[in-house]
Amino acid sequence: MGLTRYLHRSGHRSVVAADPDGLLYRHLDDAALPVCALRVRNHLDLLAGLRLRRLVRAGRYDLVHFHTARAHALSPWLQGLQVKRVVTRRMDYPLRKGRATRFLYTQSVDTVVAISTGVQAALLAGEVPAARIRLIPSGIDTARFTHDPNARARVRQAYGFAEHETVVLSVGALVERKGHRTLLQAASQLREQGIRLRYLVCGEGALRVNLETEAQALGLARDALFAGFCADVPGALAAADLFVHVPLHEGLGVAVIEALAAGVPVVASRVGGLPELIDGQTTGLLVPPQDPMALATALYSLVRDPLWAGALGRTGQALARAQFDVTVMAQANETLYAELLGIPG
Repeated sequence: MGLTRYLHRSGHRSVVAADPDGLLYRHLDDAALPVCALRVRNHLDLLAGLRLRRLVRAGRYDLVHFHTARAHALSPWLQGLQVKRVVTRRMDYPLRKGRATRFLYTQSVDTVVAISTGVQAALLAGEVPAARIRLIPSGIDTARFTHDPNARARVRQAYGFAEHETVVLSVGALVERKGHRTLLQAASQLREQGIRLRYLVCGEGALRVNLETEAQALGLARDALFAGFCADVPGALAAADLFVHVPLHEGLGVAVIEALAAGVPVVASRVGGLPELIDGQTTGLLVPPQDPMALATALYSLVRDPLWAGALGRTGQALARAQFDVTVMAQANETLYAELLGIPG
């Protein structure tokens, strides 16, 4: 969405092909940005491939940028057309080696954008040539997370948190790889030591019932609030004192970028691209994944030293605004497009 806005403002003719029943289509349409319908049922959707090819030929586009794995699977359908092809890879999972992967990443696209060095390393390990990879970190609209002095009290009251309570926020899908069990176990350890914090867990997913049950079993029924999908992430961040994100894998971590942009001190696991956001003890704290004791220790160190925590938040905010704003990301993509199309800078 941010890239599309930037390209539109910069005078480029940019159209997004999206599922007409999806949120992206609705948001683009509401924002009066160019969007056309393209439903992709699966990675082998032949009809979608044919439709994409016809769309590109009819529109006489110069470049197609694929942003999901399902979209990337359609790239072979553009073979033979005079169009450059780019795919963005966001996950740091190992690539499945084989002929199909080599074809998708070395013959069906001209460039693979990696959103972090962790993703870049996964691509290299998957035998994607280094010359085909461009490192462009994800970006967010950091202005959305400007401090709102009224939001803290309003959101805390809505969730039932008192002003004096320390609130730890987690935002992400409730799935195994996001590491929520590690957070609950760390919270239990802190509680046993007499350190009672409040935990706001925002997100939906298959593990929600299991995690709520585990929280009750650990004596955290009052301490941990599972709030479901959070439509107002800036408000939740305004209400929070600390932010935790401890996944087992992570391409970069947009939720962490948002927390940094809001100036909230972050504790994250040392996986994927997260160390590119969190410079240990400068912009936040890093802990090993699946290590509740290390997480509990990190949280306590920030609770015990609020001045240090505040300094981490300010440094992290400066980093987010300088390096991970949506405009920085969009300009980097624009530069890549120009290079591929042979347009002088």
